[in-house]
Amino acid sequence: MKKSLFNLLIFCSITVKAQIGPIPEIEKSLTNYCQNDNYSGVVLISKDKKILLEKAFGYAHLGFKVPNNLETKFNTASMGKMYTAIAIMQLREKAKLRLADKVGEILPDYPNESVRDSITIEQLLTHTSGLKDFFNEKFEFKAKHTVRSLQDYFDFFKDEPLKFTPGSKFSYSNAGYIILGMIIEKLSGQNYYDYVKEHIYLPAGMENTDCYENDAAIENLAEGYRYLDGDNVWKTSNYSKGAKGSSAGGCYTTAHDLLKFVTALQNNTLISANSLALMISDERKNGYVEGFEHGYGYGFSLNKFNKEDVYGHNGGAPGVSAELDIYKNSDYVVITLSNRGSLDGWVQVRSIIREAIAGPTKETDKYLGTMNLIEIYKDKGYKSALKFMKSMDGNVEGRLLNSLANKYRTAKEYDHSIDVLKLIMVNNPESWHTLGTLADVYLSVGLKSEAIKKLNEILELNPENDWAKERLAEIIEN
Repeated sequence: MKKSLFNLLIFCSITVKAQIGPIPEIEKSLTNYCQNDNYSGVVLISKDKKILLEKAFGYAHLGFKVPNNLETKFNTASMGKMYTAIAIMQLREKAKLRLADKVGEILPDYPNESVRDSITIEQLLTHTSGLKDFFNEKFEFKAKHTVRSLQDYFDFFKDEPLKFTPGSKFSYSNAGYIILGMIIEKLSGQNYYDYVKEHIYLPAGMENTDCYENDAAIENLAEGYRYLDGDNVWKTSNYSKGAKGSSAGGCYTTAHDLLKFVTALQNNTLISANSLALMISDERKNGYVEGFEHGYGYGFSLNKFNKEDVYGHNGGAPGVSAELDIYKNSDYVVITLSNRGSLDGWVQVRSIIREAIAGPTKETDKYLGTMNLIEIYKDKGYKSALKFMKSMDGNVEGRLLNSLANKYRTAKEYDHSIDVLKLIMVNNPESWHTLGTLADVYLSVGLKSEAIKKLNEILELNPENDWAKERLAEIIEN
């Protein structure tokens, strides 16, 4: 059933400041997307320090039907790494540290010798330290409401061995940014949360930004939501109900505060122009480093969309999707904040905006083309979708299709789930995970022989697949 115009006006708040460049196209595309409840969050676009477009969609709290607005505070996950890196550069400007300093020179009591004596601050900043992450079994089974300090996070990984020799590879590590936060605490004499508030948030005018206690009652805070269940109901995300944010991310902010942050950064209010240039340099800090799929400076991700050089950072978790894109050449700033997962509308909105500003890229073609594929399937069925998919030459975003297949499966629309899984198999015929999911869905509709066939296909690809062996034995026994 389509929503009434009244409900749509509640559901989608739009402010267009000016009609220049790609803004009318973006505004039209996002308005259409908004009407189908495909995105929940805020979009803000500025150019030359002027806001051109502001849009709020969906609900900050679904249960009480509280709409998102332009001052809603959203969890931004890993975007907080920008603040941590800036804090490090501030301390560098005060000659309190050097980027070549080893961890042990500042934290001499660090318990892991291989970390203490071999990892530099620069390697922590660029994710080339070899540290693992704190998202492990210890974190998984910890009562999240007890995680309130950097030391609490540190306890999850402090004894873990390194994955590789520091400086030899790139591997994204939240643990590395916890150590950076501890370095900030040691050198400043303040706890991390107080330092970034005093030296970054307040100088930038970011009055609605902080790492809040997640069980505190905070005004105008967005609840995080994850995928629809079988009853067509959004579920709240445990991620946003757990630990307090850290130097690796998890603070809350608003779109307007992020724009103030960009202004302060570019006006050299927070760090010098030389420090910023160093942070967003696309030169490898240690020569060629294995594992760089995209550029990464000091706490900033670096992208190139056609002729546009873009820096910023994103953040994602269940019920959290956020990104800041700062266009160096054209001076656009794009902020997207959502209280849903990345595949629940956010990545599509990001692709719409990026393509309109910078032109088509392989990434935007993949996401927007896959969205067209999904719409063709919904409107015209499997055969039409298959024909269109073959014309895409493999440039298909499998995560979007997997998400759709899972939603159909959870909603017990098994025929649709099977169709989408078969589409996925066109480009990934040897994906044992997809074959296994197909087997389970076939079982759900009573097609035991088809399920057995798919499990045997897995074993033909890999006779040592224990999961397929056990699943096949279980089905045959029953």
